[in-house]
Amino acid sequence: MSKNLEGIYTCRDVYKDIKNLYDGKTQKQYDTGFMNLDPYLKIVKPSFLLATGTPNSGKSSFIMQLCLNLSVKHNFSWCVYSPESSLSRNIARLVEKYCEAPFDSMFENRLSEEQLNKALGFINDHFYFLDKKDDSPDIKWILEKAEICRQEFGIDGLITDPYNEINPARANIREDEHISILISDIKRWNRQHNMITMMVAHPTKQTRNADGQFVVNSLYDCSGSSHWNNKCDQGIIVTRDYENESTDIRIAKIRELDVQGKIGQITVAWSNSKRIFEPVI
Repeated sequence: MSKNLEGIYTCRDVYKDIKNLYDGKTQKQYDTGFMNLDPYLKIVKPSFLLATGTPNSGKSSFIMQLCLNLSVKHNFSWCVYSPESSLSRNIARLVEKYCEAPFDSMFENRLSEEQLNKALGFINDHFYFLDKKDDSPDIKWILEKAEICRQEFGIDGLITDPYNEINPARANIREDEHISILISDIKRWNRQHNMITMMVAHPTKQTRNADGQFVVNSLYDCSGSSHWNNKCDQGIIVTRDYENESTDIRIAKIRELDVQGKIGQITVAWSNSKRIFEPVI
Protein backbone atom coordinates (compact mmCIF):
# COMPACT_ATOMS: atom_id res chain seq x y z
CA MET A 1 0.00 0.00 0.00
CA SER A 2 1.24 3.47 -0.85
CA LYS A 3 2.24 5.45 2.22
CA ASN A 4 -0.18 8.16 1.11
CA LEU A 5 -3.09 5.68 1.48
CA GLU A 6 -2.34 4.75 5.10
CA GLY A 7 -5.42 5.39 7.24
CA ILE A 8 -7.79 5.06 4.26
CA TYR A 9 -10.03 1.98 4.10
CA THR A 10 -12.63 0.43 1.82
CA CYS A 11 -15.40 -2.10 2.49
CA ARG A 12 -13.02 -4.83 1.35
CA ASP A 13 -10.60 -3.96 4.14
CA VAL A 14 -13.23 -4.36 6.87
CA TYR A 15 -15.40 -7.05 5.26
CA LYS A 16 -14.76 -9.55 8.05
CA ASP A 17 -15.90 -7.03 10.69
CA ILE A 18 -19.02 -6.17 8.68
CA LYS A 19 -19.86 -9.86 8.19
CA ASN A 20 -19.43 -10.51 11.92
CA LEU A 21 -21.90 -7.71 12.64
CA TYR A 22 -24.36 -9.14 10.10
CA ASP A 23 -24.04 -12.67 11.49
CA GLY A 24 -24.55 -11.49 15.06
CA LYS A 25 -21.07 -12.54 16.15
CA THR A 26 -20.38 -9.05 17.47
CA GLN A 27 -22.55 -6.47 19.25
CA LYS A 28 -24.29 -9.23 21.19
CA GLN A 29 -26.90 -7.88 23.60
CA TYR A 30 -26.61 -8.83 27.26
CA ASP A 31 -29.51 -8.40 29.65
CA THR A 32 -29.00 -6.33 32.79
CA GLY A 33 -30.51 -8.54 35.46
CA PHE A 34 -33.27 -5.96 36.09
CA MET A 35 -36.41 -7.23 34.37
CA ASN A 36 -37.93 -3.75 34.05
CA LEU A 37 -34.66 -2.26 32.75
CA ASP A 38 -33.99 -4.83 30.02
CA PRO A 39 -36.42 -3.29 27.48
CA TYR A 40 -34.55 0.04 27.75
CA LEU A 41 -30.90 -0.83 28.27
CA LYS A 42 -28.90 -3.42 26.34
CA ILE A 43 -25.32 -4.06 27.35
CA VAL A 44 -23.26 -4.27 24.17
CA LYS A 45 -19.51 -4.42 23.51
CA PRO A 46 -17.81 -2.09 22.92
CA SER A 47 -19.54 0.79 24.69
CA PHE A 48 -19.04 3.72 27.04
CA LEU A 49 -21.83 4.09 29.61
CA LEU A 50 -22.12 7.24 31.71
CA ALA A 51 -24.08 7.38 34.96
CA THR A 52 -24.92 10.57 36.82
CA GLY A 53 -27.56 11.75 39.24
CA THR A 54 -28.26 13.71 42.38
CA PRO A 55 -25.92 13.26 45.38
CA ASN A 56 -26.71 10.20 47.51
CA SER A 57 -29.13 8.93 44.87
CA GLY A 58 -27.42 5.54 44.75
CA LYS A 59 -25.81 5.85 41.32
CA SER A 60 -22.58 4.14 42.43
CA SER A 61 -24.49 1.36 44.16
CA PHE A 62 -26.70 0.85 41.11
CA ILE A 63 -23.75 0.64 38.72
CA MET A 64 -21.99 -1.89 40.96
CA GLN A 65 -25.15 -4.00 41.14
CA LEU A 66 -25.51 -3.83 37.35
CA CYS A 67 -21.92 -4.99 36.89
CA LEU A 68 -22.33 -7.76 39.48
CA ASN A 69 -25.49 -8.91 37.66
CA LEU A 70 -23.47 -9.15 34.45
CA SER A 71 -20.81 -11.17 36.28
CA VAL A 72 -23.36 -13.60 37.72
CA LYS A 73 -25.46 -13.96 34.56
CA HIS A 74 -22.80 -13.69 31.85
CA ASN A 75 -19.50 -14.38 33.64
CA PHE A 76 -18.24 -10.83 33.03
CA SER A 77 -15.17 -9.69 34.95
CA TRP A 78 -14.17 -6.10 35.70
CA CYS A 79 -11.31 -3.79 36.50
CA VAL A 80 -12.52 -1.32 39.15
CA TYR A 81 -11.21 2.13 40.09
CA SER A 82 -13.43 3.44 42.89
CA PRO A 83 -11.35 5.38 45.44
CA GLU A 84 -14.13 7.19 47.34
CA SER A 85 -14.29 4.13 49.62
CA SER A 86 -11.55 1.75 50.78
CA LEU A 87 -10.93 -1.46 48.89
CA SER A 88 -12.32 -3.51 51.77
CA ARG A 89 -15.51 -1.42 51.93
CA ASN A 90 -16.03 -1.69 48.17
CA ILE A 91 -15.68 -5.45 48.42
CA ALA A 92 -18.03 -5.58 51.42
CA ARG A 93 -20.72 -3.81 49.39
CA LEU A 94 -20.28 -6.30 46.55
CA VAL A 95 -20.54 -9.15 49.07
CA GLU A 96 -23.88 -7.75 50.25
CA LYS A 97 -25.23 -7.61 46.71
CA TYR A 98 -24.01 -11.11 45.91
CA CYS A 99 -25.52 -12.60 49.08
CA GLU A 100 -28.55 -10.25 49.20
CA ALA A 101 -27.93 -9.82 52.91
CA PRO A 102 -26.29 -7.15 55.13
CA PHE A 103 -22.57 -7.34 55.80
CA ASP A 104 -22.23 -5.25 58.98
CA SER A 105 -22.67 -6.52 62.53
CA MET A 106 -25.47 -4.11 63.50
CA PHE A 107 -27.90 -6.02 61.26
CA GLU A 108 -29.67 -8.98 62.82
CA ASN A 109 -30.01 -10.75 59.48
CA ARG A 110 -26.37 -10.26 58.48
CA LEU A 111 -24.81 -12.82 56.16
CA SER A 112 -23.03 -15.83 57.58
CA GLU A 113 -19.30 -16.48 57.41
CA GLU A 114 -20.00 -19.31 54.98
CA GLN A 115 -21.87 -16.88 52.73
CA LEU A 116 -19.03 -14.38 53.09
CA ASN A 117 -16.41 -16.88 51.94
CA LYS A 118 -18.51 -18.01 48.98
CA ALA A 119 -19.05 -14.40 47.90
CA LEU A 120 -15.36 -13.55 48.29
CA GLY A 121 -14.46 -16.49 46.07
CA PHE A 122 -16.76 -15.23 43.31
CA ILE A 123 -15.65 -11.59 43.63
CA ASN A 124 -11.99 -12.61 43.66
CA ASP A 125 -12.47 -14.25 40.25
CA HIS A 126 -14.49 -11.44 38.67
CA PHE A 127 -13.29 -8.10 40.09
CA TYR A 128 -9.80 -6.58 40.01
CA PHE A 129 -9.36 -3.37 42.00
CA LEU A 130 -7.01 -0.48 41.27
CA ASP A 131 -5.42 1.74 43.90
CA LYS A 132 -2.51 4.13 43.57
CA LYS A 133 -1.30 4.82 47.08
CA ASP A 134 -0.47 8.42 48.05
CA ASP A 135 -1.59 9.78 44.68
CA SER A 136 -4.58 9.95 42.34
CA PRO A 137 -3.87 8.36 38.95
CA ASP A 138 -4.52 9.91 35.57
CA ILE A 139 -6.50 8.12 32.89
CA LYS A 140 -3.31 6.88 31.21
CA TRP A 141 -2.34 4.96 34.37
CA ILE A 142 -5.86 3.56 34.78
CA LEU A 143 -6.03 2.34 31.19
CA GLU A 144 -2.54 0.84 31.43
CA LYS A 145 -3.59 -1.17 34.49
CA ALA A 146 -6.90 -2.11 32.87
CA GLU A 147 -5.00 -3.36 29.84
CA ILE A 148 -2.82 -5.54 32.10
CA CYS A 149 -6.02 -6.93 33.64
CA ARG A 150 -7.38 -7.62 30.15
CA GLN A 151 -4.25 -9.51 29.15
CA GLU A 152 -3.79 -11.38 32.43
CA PHE A 153 -7.37 -12.02 33.54
CA GLY A 154 -9.53 -11.55 30.44
CA ILE A 155 -11.71 -8.77 31.85
CA ASP A 156 -14.78 -7.55 29.98
CA GLY A 157 -14.77 -3.96 31.14
CA LEU A 158 -13.67 -1.08 33.33
CA ILE A 159 -15.57 0.74 36.09
CA THR A 160 -14.39 4.24 37.05
CA ASP A 161 -16.25 5.90 39.91
CA PRO A 162 -16.23 8.88 39.98
CA TYR A 163 -14.61 10.98 37.26
CA ASN A 164 -13.43 13.69 39.66
CA GLU A 165 -11.13 11.17 41.41
CA ILE A 166 -9.09 10.88 38.21
CA ASN A 167 -6.06 13.17 38.19
CA PRO A 168 -6.68 15.69 35.38
CA ALA A 169 -2.96 16.08 34.54
CA ARG A 170 -4.14 18.39 31.80
CA ALA A 171 -1.32 20.97 31.69
CA ASN A 172 -2.62 24.05 29.89
CA ILE A 173 -5.84 22.76 28.36
CA ARG A 174 -9.35 23.54 29.60
CA GLU A 175 -11.36 20.99 31.58
CA ASP A 176 -13.83 20.44 28.75
CA GLU A 177 -10.92 19.67 26.39
CA HIS A 178 -9.45 17.30 28.95
CA ILE A 179 -12.78 15.47 29.30
CA SER A 180 -13.08 15.15 25.53
CA ILE A 181 -9.59 13.61 25.30
CA LEU A 182 -10.26 11.34 28.30
CA ILE A 183 -13.47 9.94 26.78
CA SER A 184 -11.77 9.49 23.40
CA ASP A 185 -8.91 7.55 25.02
CA ILE A 186 -11.37 5.29 26.83
CA LYS A 187 -13.50 4.68 23.74
CA ARG A 188 -10.42 3.93 21.64
CA TRP A 189 -9.36 1.29 24.19
CA ASN A 190 -12.93 -0.06 24.22
CA ARG A 191 -12.97 -0.41 20.43
CA GLN A 192 -9.53 -1.95 20.17
CA HIS A 193 -10.27 -4.67 22.72
CA ASN A 194 -14.10 -4.98 22.64
CA MET A 195 -14.49 -3.62 26.17
CA ILE A 196 -17.21 -1.87 28.16
CA THR A 197 -16.43 1.14 30.34
CA MET A 198 -18.90 2.43 32.92
CA MET A 199 -18.14 5.82 34.44
CA VAL A 200 -19.89 7.77 37.19
CA ALA A 201 -19.78 11.56 36.93
CA HIS A 202 -21.20 14.03 39.42
CA PRO A 203 -23.53 16.83 38.27
CA THR A 204 -22.32 20.40 38.20
CA LYS A 205 -25.70 21.84 39.13
CA GLN A 206 -29.06 20.72 40.42
CA THR A 207 -32.53 22.13 40.28
CA ARG A 208 -35.66 21.39 42.29
CA ASN A 209 -38.80 20.06 40.66
CA ALA A 210 -42.35 21.07 41.54
CA ASP A 211 -42.24 18.76 44.58
CA GLY A 212 -39.08 20.42 45.88
CA GLN A 213 -36.85 17.45 45.12
CA PHE A 214 -33.42 17.90 43.60
CA VAL A 215 -33.17 16.58 40.04
CA VAL A 216 -30.60 16.35 37.28
CA ASN A 217 -32.39 17.31 34.09
CA SER A 218 -29.96 15.97 31.49
CA LEU A 219 -26.48 14.60 30.91
CA TYR A 220 -25.46 18.15 29.99
CA ASP A 221 -25.61 18.85 33.73
CA CYS A 222 -22.54 16.67 34.34
CA SER A 223 -19.65 18.62 35.77
CA GLY A 224 -17.07 19.94 33.36
CA SER A 225 -18.30 19.54 29.82
CA SER A 226 -21.11 18.89 27.35
CA HIS A 227 -18.89 16.13 25.97
CA TRP A 228 -20.31 13.78 28.61
CA ASN A 229 -23.61 13.82 26.75
CA ASN A 230 -22.20 14.17 23.26
CA LYS A 231 -19.62 11.37 23.42
CA CYS A 232 -21.16 8.69 25.64
CA ASP A 233 -22.89 5.72 24.00
CA GLN A 234 -25.42 5.24 26.79
CA GLY A 235 -26.35 7.66 29.55
CA ILE A 236 -28.21 7.01 32.81
CA ILE A 237 -29.60 9.56 35.29
CA VAL A 238 -30.35 8.28 38.80
CA THR A 239 -32.76 10.20 41.06
CA ARG A 240 -33.94 9.12 44.51
CA ASP A 241 -37.46 9.92 45.72
CA TYR A 242 -37.05 9.89 49.49
CA GLU A 243 -40.72 10.47 50.20
CA ASN A 244 -41.84 7.43 48.21
CA GLU A 245 -38.70 5.42 49.05
CA SER A 246 -37.98 4.71 45.40
CA THR A 247 -35.29 5.46 42.84
CA ASP A 248 -35.85 6.45 39.22
CA ILE A 249 -33.42 5.19 36.59
CA ARG A 250 -33.77 7.28 33.43
CA ILE A 251 -32.12 6.16 30.21
CA ALA A 252 -31.34 9.59 28.80
CA LYS A 253 -28.96 8.75 25.93
CA ILE A 254 -28.73 5.84 23.52
CA ARG A 255 -26.40 6.23 20.56
CA GLU A 256 -27.65 3.20 18.59
CA LEU A 257 -31.36 2.85 19.21
CA ASP A 258 -32.64 -0.73 19.56
CA VAL A 259 -29.06 -2.07 19.43
CA GLN A 260 -28.08 -0.45 22.74
CA GLY A 261 -31.60 0.14 24.04
CA LYS A 262 -34.06 3.02 23.94
CA ILE A 263 -34.96 6.16 25.86
CA GLY A 264 -37.16 5.52 28.86
CA GLN A 265 -37.42 5.36 32.64
CA ILE A 266 -37.91 2.68 35.26
CA THR A 267 -38.33 2.67 39.03
CA VAL A 268 -36.44 0.53 41.51
CA ALA A 269 -36.64 0.37 45.29
CA TRP A 270 -33.80 -0.11 47.75
CA SER A 271 -34.24 -3.16 49.98
CA ASN A 272 -32.50 -2.45 53.27
CA SER A 273 -32.78 -6.10 54.33
CA LYS A 274 -31.23 -7.42 51.08
CA ARG A 275 -28.96 -4.39 50.40
CA ILE A 276 -29.91 -4.35 46.74
CA PHE A 277 -32.15 -2.47 44.33
CA GLU A 278 -35.27 -4.37 43.31
CA PRO A 279 -37.47 -3.62 40.28
CA VAL A 280 -40.78 -1.84 40.89
CA ILE A 281 -43.21 -3.20 38.32
